[in-house]
Amino acid sequence: MIKMAKANKNKINMVIFLIVLFSISFSSRVYGEEANKNVLFISSYNQNFISVPDQIEGIQSVLNSYKINLDIEYMDTKRFSNDEHLYNFHQSIKYKMNNLKTYDAVIVGDDSALQFAIDNRDGLFKNLPVVFLGINNINRARFAKKYKNMTGIIEETSLKENIQIAMSLNEGAKKVVAIVDNTLTGVGDKEQFYSYKNDFKELKFEDINVSEHTFKELEQILENVDKETILLYLSMFVDKTGQSITIDDAVDILREHTNVPVYRASIGGIGQGLLGGKLVSYTKMGKMAADMVLNILSGISIESINIIYETPNVYIFDYNIIKKYDIDENLIPRDAIIINKKANPFEQNKEALLILMLVILFLVIVLSITIIDNINRRSIQKALTDSNIKLSQTYIELAASDEELRVQYDTIQENMVEMKDQNDRIEYLAHHDYLTDLPNRIQFSNKLRDELRNKKSGAVLLLDIDNFKGINDTLGHTYGDEVLKQISIRLKSIINDHLFVSRFGGDEFLILILNVEEVNDINEYVNQIIDLFNDSFKIDNIENYIQFSIGITRFPIDSDNMNQLIANADTAMYKAKNSGKNISMIFSNDMKDELTFKAEIEFILRDALKNEGFTLLYQPQVDVETFQVVGFEALIRLKNYEIYPSTFINIAEENGLILDIGRWVTKEVIEQLVIWRNKGFELKPVSINFSSKQLRDTSYLKFLSEVLNKNGIEAKYIEIEITESILFEKTDKSLKFLNKLKDMGIAISLDDFGTGFSSLSYLTYIPVNKIKLDKSLCDKFLELENVNVIDNLINLAHGLNLEVTAEGIERLEQYKRLRMVGCNYIQGYLFSKPMCVEDVEKMYNSNLKEKIL
Repeated sequence: MIKMAKANKNKINMVIFLIVLFSISFSSRVYGEEANKNVLFISSYNQNFISVPDQIEGIQSVLNSYKINLDIEYMDTKRFSNDEHLYNFHQSIKYKMNNLKTYDAVIVGDDSALQFAIDNRDGLFKNLPVVFLGINNINRARFAKKYKNMTGIIEETSLKENIQIAMSLNEGAKKVVAIVDNTLTGVGDKEQFYSYKNDFKELKFEDINVSEHTFKELEQILENVDKETILLYLSMFVDKTGQSITIDDAVDILREHTNVPVYRASIGGIGQGLLGGKLVSYTKMGKMAADMVLNILSGISIESINIIYETPNVYIFDYNIIKKYDIDENLIPRDAIIINKKANPFEQNKEALLILMLVILFLVIVLSITIIDNINRRSIQKALTDSNIKLSQTYIELAASDEELRVQYDTIQENMVEMKDQNDRIEYLAHHDYLTDLPNRIQFSNKLRDELRNKKSGAVLLLDIDNFKGINDTLGHTYGDEVLKQISIRLKSIINDHLFVSRFGGDEFLILILNVEEVNDINEYVNQIIDLFNDSFKIDNIENYIQFSIGITRFPIDSDNMNQLIANADTAMYKAKNSGKNISMIFSNDMKDELTFKAEIEFILRDALKNEGFTLLYQPQVDVETFQVVGFEALIRLKNYEIYPSTFINIAEENGLILDIGRWVTKEVIEQLVIWRNKGFELKPVSINFSSKQLRDTSYLKFLSEVLNKNGIEAKYIEIEITESILFEKTDKSLKFLNKLKDMGIAISLDDFGTGFSSLSYLTYIPVNKIKLDKSLCDKFLELENVNVIDNLINLAHGLNLEVTAEGIERLEQYKRLRMVGCNYIQGYLFSKPMCVEDVEKMYNSNLKEKIL
């Protein structure tokens, strides 16, 4: 029987070996051809965002096994979410895809990257399979699945399970409040949150939208949250002023300003002040996405791969918070991971201790038997002899067991030493940057917090590398990482008792100057830092000079609040960048006021776009000879605010809203032409001002054509007014754009002529129909002794077949001289100020001769 069992076992082993061998052969056959395949991963965020490294780790763990190359690109939308950044990212991806390797599949991480893939499905990603992961907005994912080349994984944040566990831990809860914001992720989080409202009818559902408050206001709101409330932290990135913070910053606010446990349905903050909850496993999600890619590359149709709605999740809780709020540990799920809980020595060494107890018990029994045997030794001598023999054998076995137990104890001690070393390493990594080995944001925050708590004085410096994105885009992220390492080495060389250096993230470094008050002392340290970068960096035989923009704030002069100080330094740093880069700026309240003012204006503009807060005025343009109105210039105004257009237009150009405003003006003018046509007015051209920033609105031409066609308005009734500054923006691209406008039949006018230093040269190659003499030029050269200047300019324009309009004409004498030198049209208060539509219609067909003569 034993021989037969052994034979059967050998047969089973052989079968298993053959199965394994076949599996290896099959895998090689299926995936062997995938070698040297290329996959592109596009993340919505950057490499420092908390979920991204886990996603990448999961993807790489699968693809690396099959020698599939993975390239990574970061959209960085948490810090840069405007159209300009999106356009630059699109151009970068387009350039790389046109000039580098061909990709076999694309993975996109989170909502912004998926939207980017949807928007470019017929361009960048045409015929490419796209797998998405981490999508909060289910509707966006379902919309993407309608396309034949897209599928992926939903990120359902287990809100239902988190609310259920919170109710069991807080039986007195009457409402549940979610912290969200207006970012793309936040909108998806809010939608998911309210989708569970009908599942918990005993609870009142509310949200705190961070984007409707300042972070300072949020702190007060959080402090008022009572113990009958379940508080969920979902999204907390941007406040109503546009200020953005990291997850670490958000956790600091929650830890310091809440009196109830905070639940979290995503990674970040557990162990730093949040209770925890059922969290998404981004590593597993990355593996699932990579498995989808493998199936696609092996020939499975992407259309047959359904969206995965079941998100891989795990319960994680912080033991410190459990104890802080006296939560019954028996209510915590058995399979939950508990962090910050010190292991019980008995549980760690349970097996060894049980063996030891058994040995002791055995020794007690043996000793009792020995005593009894000694009492009865005379009567049972023979039995005693036998017992002694057995006892000798027992002692031998016991000695062996004792030696084995000692070896086990030594092993336990060695493991405890190893565990201590690992804990020390983990503690070190938690407070240092993985790339540069500098202290990270957590350690910087702790250091600054101690200085503030001890009423010390000093300064916070935020260093941001100028044009670092250009280095990454042109030379690659690996080269960029090497630059960051070399910069860190130089910064480490000046660390002393007065200088604490850390990496804030990305291409930013935070430096703490200790025990200084005077500006001169601070500047000495700043100059010392600047001197570090006088010499170039040479990496892989490529030489680069690195420059910084530096923002400086002092404490406690500027503030004694850690978050405010970092925000101050950030404000001063951006002021330095906007002032030409490669300089340092010290924070002042004026900067804050300017930022607040711009944020208020931006809010007003966004509100005006949503709620019809703009209006148009029209200023007539009059024929010099006939005194008839030949056209109008449309001028935008805010309905409910007396803010100069020059003020809000400049701010709109800075934040990118000028694109939406420009489209609104275009649509409004064309629809007004329709109204005038329907009222029986003979149509006259209306000019629209066009900003240089609108050159980035790549689909404006299509938009303009569609609006004209929809309303049945001919292109000749629209005139686009440009300024010389438009030609500073990539001349070839500008000329191509203007020529397309002219090909459509749109007239182009060069506004503010005479204010630039090279206007005459522009006239020889830009496709304009008309020039508009600036008011300052007319005021200066319409005197009798200077009128020849205007005469020569008008003759030159006429020689180039251009018409001339004089702007800002207010006096009869100016009109007469312009008529004398052959000017075509006049616009100014002499005939009319800008008017509302009703007033325009009263003089639409009037002859304005009587108005001035």
